[in-house]
Amino acid sequence: MQATPQDLTWQRRYASEDDLVSELRDHADRLQRGDATRLPDLRHLLLPTAPLCEIATSSGWTDTYLALATRLDTATP
Repeated sequence: MQATPQDLTWQRRYASEDDLVSELRDHADRLQRGDATRLPDLRHLLLPTAPLCEIATSSGWTDTYLALATRLDTATP
């Protein structure tokens, strides 16, 4: 979702798009290495009305957000 500007208005976790992208890349890198230490934090970010939900909704990628959240829910206990 980095291709288009992200609306960060409705959340307080990220001060900039760079902060958002950096954290998401960190989560992805860790998961690719098999490191699940930050998985609880990622689950929190994907909850309804949590930061990623708010960003996705206001930035026009709700369907992608829902697919990611569903994928995480079904992939982890």
